[in-house]
Amino acid sequence: MSNSRSPEEEFFYKMNKELIEKNRSRLDEERKVTESSQRKSQHWMRCPKCGDQMAEVEMAGIRVDKCGGCKGIYFDSGELEMLLKSSKPEGFFDSFKKKLF
Repeated sequence: MSNSRSPEEEFFYKMNKELIEKNRSRLDEERKVTESSQRKSQHWMRCPKCGDQMAEVEMAGIRVDKCGGCKGIYFDSGELEMLLKSSKPEGFFDSFKKKLF
């Protein structure tokens, strides 16, 4: 053996080291979740252009995010694809006119 630990000390050393590594991994994961949640709460429903609060509005059966400040319209993942696959996407744009003007 290259160090001065007894086999018993070595056994407990390894057990403690594994326990510390396991707890470190768990704490790192918890920190990632917490940081992600904090970032999300800071930016949740905020306009990427002007930073104002956004609200979900329904237009032709699709829920979009509309900024209260600059009036920008934003699609969540998959919403634009839903619109493009609809049989009459122009109906969606007519609803824009009614809601915006």
